[in-house]
Amino acid sequence: MSQYQAVFLILLIFFAGDLIGALTKAKISSMFVIMMGFLVLFMTGAYPADIMTTSGFAAVASLGQYFLLFNMGTTVDIPQLKREWRTVVGAMIGMAAAVVGCAVAIPIIGKDFALAAAPVVNGGIVATTTMVKACEEASLPAAAGLATFIYAVQKFVGTLPASNCGLGVANKLVEELRAKHAADPNYSWYNEQSGESGTAKKAPFWQSIKKYYTTFICLAIGAAAIVIAEVVAGFFKGTPLSFINMSIMCMVLGIVARNTGLVPPAIMATQAKANGFFSFLSLCTIIPSLAKIDISMIPTIGFATVVIFVLVMAFTFVVFFLTPAWKVVGSKKLSIGIAMCQMIGYPGTELIATEITNAVAETEEERDAVTAKIQTAYVISGFTSVTILSVVIAGVLANFIG
Repeated sequence: MSQYQAVFLILLIFFAGDLIGALTKAKISSMFVIMMGFLVLFMTGAYPADIMTTSGFAAVASLGQYFLLFNMGTTVDIPQLKREWRTVVGAMIGMAAAVVGCAVAIPIIGKDFALAAAPVVNGGIVATTTMVKACEEASLPAAAGLATFIYAVQKFVGTLPASNCGLGVANKLVEELRAKHAADPNYSWYNEQSGESGTAKKAPFWQSIKKYYTTFICLAIGAAAIVIAEVVAGFFKGTPLSFINMSIMCMVLGIVARNTGLVPPAIMATQAKANGFFSFLSLCTIIPSLAKIDISMIPTIGFATVVIFVLVMAFTFVVFFLTPAWKVVGSKKLSIGIAMCQMIGYPGTELIATEITNAVAETEEERDAVTAKIQTAYVISGFTSVTILSVVIAGVLANFIG
């Protein structure tokens, strides 16, 4: 197989994943199609195990994770997180419940499986990449395969509860709006929101030199951040703070750069136009772990996956239905929906919120009210868990694999 044939065959699976995702309106996750496609093709021998190496992607794939992390950091709007603190805390409680669920699974599936799974349930591709790499370095191919498999299927697990709980909250909100209109024909939801601050913000520094943020300048900024992250992380090696690795530092530098106004939000996506390619490279780092799964591992990985999700869901529902934790958010159903967003991530959280809005809202006012309630909570929750905290959790737990 030539390099170009390998590149084509790899991208063919990604093409199929995106196409099916688009045709089904994300009801079938593109990531599920991609991961299951590679798993089947590797196990049947249709694709060679070294296809990533042959294509040349394996040599540069690790770069994608660090550029992606820096970009994730530049999407973090600290003032917005402060305003939505109840959602942030609710998401953190949901993540804690998931980690406890994974911890309880240790006597059943083993320490390495449980540790590999926890950050993946909490997050997305970056957390998965971190745990797969840690498992492979510890010569634990089954654990690496479990992390990849959970990443592929967790959207299915989280979507239904997030959708049903969100619908319950949205229906109640719309009923309340209609009751208020019936009691007072002059009532306006918009007037209720007008009390929020409308203070004009000072333009950030980057806007004054916006024309200079070209593709290559932005890529150079990202590369500079990666070098700084490597140097700083090196200082922490061998110290009690050794969990502060390159991944965490790249994200921290992105957060600082964005919130001090030095760079535009989502710099790699909006300015460099390269975020899609970096996401692709990050996936290329975890796909080879699927080639190391043989048929004898399938029952073990399948059983471990079921145990993980059963315990995660059980602890999540117990925490938000049987304890006062739901009071942070103000609704049991919305709390569950927020907790599920860690397994869905963006843009899935926004798509679910949009479907909920379309299902229950009949007027523009109702649409705006439901969007403000559901979409804001779901997107912020997924952002808090997938983009920020799961990376930190993965960085810490990766040290205990093996």
